[in-house]
Amino acid sequence: MKRGSIIGPVLLIAIGLLFLANNLRPDLPTLRVVAEYWPYVLIAWGLARIAEITWWWRTGRPLPDHGVSGGEWAFIVLICVVGSSIFYGQRFGGRLARVHFGSLEMLGESFDFSHSESRTPAGKSPKIVVENLRGNARIVGADTDLVTAKAHTTVRAYNQPEAERANNQCPFEVVRNGDMIVVRSNHDRLSGSARVSTDMEITVPKGASIDARGRYGDFDVHGVDGTVTVDSDNAGVRLGNLGGNVKVDTRKGDIVRAIGVKGSVEVRGANGDLELESIEGPVVVNGSYYGDIVLRKIAKPARFESSVSDMRFPKINGHVEISRGELRGQDIAGPVYLRTRSRDIHLSDFTDAVEIQIERGDVDLRPGKLPVGKMDVHVRGGNVVVAVPDGAKFEINASTDKGGIENDLNNGLRRETHNRGARLAGSTGGGGPMLNLRTDRGNIALRRGSVLASQTPGPVERQ
Repeated sequence: MKRGSIIGPVLLIAIGLLFLANNLRPDLPTLRVVAEYWPYVLIAWGLARIAEITWWWRTGRPLPDHGVSGGEWAFIVLICVVGSSIFYGQRFGGRLARVHFGSLEMLGESFDFSHSESRTPAGKSPKIVVENLRGNARIVGADTDLVTAKAHTTVRAYNQPEAERANNQCPFEVVRNGDMIVVRSNHDRLSGSARVSTDMEITVPKGASIDARGRYGDFDVHGVDGTVTVDSDNAGVRLGNLGGNVKVDTRKGDIVRAIGVKGSVEVRGANGDLELESIEGPVVVNGSYYGDIVLRKIAKPARFESSVSDMRFPKINGHVEISRGELRGQDIAGPVYLRTRSRDIHLSDFTDAVEIQIERGDVDLRPGKLPVGKMDVHVRGGNVVVAVPDGAKFEINASTDKGGIENDLNNGLRRETHNRGARLAGSTGGGGPMLNLRTDRGNIALRRGSVLASQTPGPVERQ
């Protein structure tokens, strides 16, 4: 770099602050932020370099022979390689998290140890605590009053004696403490360089409550009627046929799936994919997800919150599918509230009001049912399309600062143009809700839609 340039020190300070934030707050999604936004470093670098050279020229300082030096080009290549590697590592389900450099995860030899089956009287509705720092745990409810547990331990070490010592240090055990039964692998007792992982198979009374804790490894819980709590640093969580409330808190994982839950579901943390289906209680999702989110048949209000989004659905009879750049929803009972930064929105066959605020993205709304609910849509950059069924009664106030407006209804609504924008206002007669549609930069289209045959008597012509 050229002597006197401030770009190098600024970059070092920025990188140092990033690592400091990761050390002080490991719960923050630092890698995800780096994976998504690292190209802005190059943009900021280029702008700073232009500003710096312009300042030198204005102040009469000698200009460099080249805008970017050889050392800077090498640093740029390094940033591109590291940034792309982190992006693809985050994109493919956090698989890089399973590679532990500098440890025995990739060194040594695997040694297997099986533990004898344990049977412990538990009653009809005990509390089961599962503590397994490393390894998978499968928990199944059954018509029994016993807790039956068996385990298989894998030790990665350099030789057999070292593996046996590690296995003896971490005995698998089931301990009863009043109405609570603790199933644990005791990995916290381990000393030395060996790495231990324990997979558990646990059968519990159907009325049991589960409290599962871990660091690395998946949790599967099925067929219990009590509350289920899962707390892990890095886990895939799969839940099914549960009768109580569910709470999942994971700092990283490939998937959280819950199908058939009679109680509420609360999911927090950072994960790859999220799938919730046939949930009878309310749903709250709070965290960062770099995969797909699928919500199907949610009987009570569902809310999704993250650093860039706030989405609320009072009831989902059909489905809502959220990917990195798109949200698609069908058969939703409103009022629906969506606030997000950058995403295309497609909603069909919904009822009641809709409020949408996005910075970048297209909005496509097709109610498909009468009466049409109130709509309040504001897009900073993107197009808005609304397809209303024949016979819908509503008032409209649509405007765009930079773009055009199309009206396929031909029902006397007033359309005006001004500068580079346009406005559409009026009423279809008979009152009705207000459709407030606004985009700062984009087009607005009012289309002719169709009413679902199941919602209106007699034959309905579909467009």
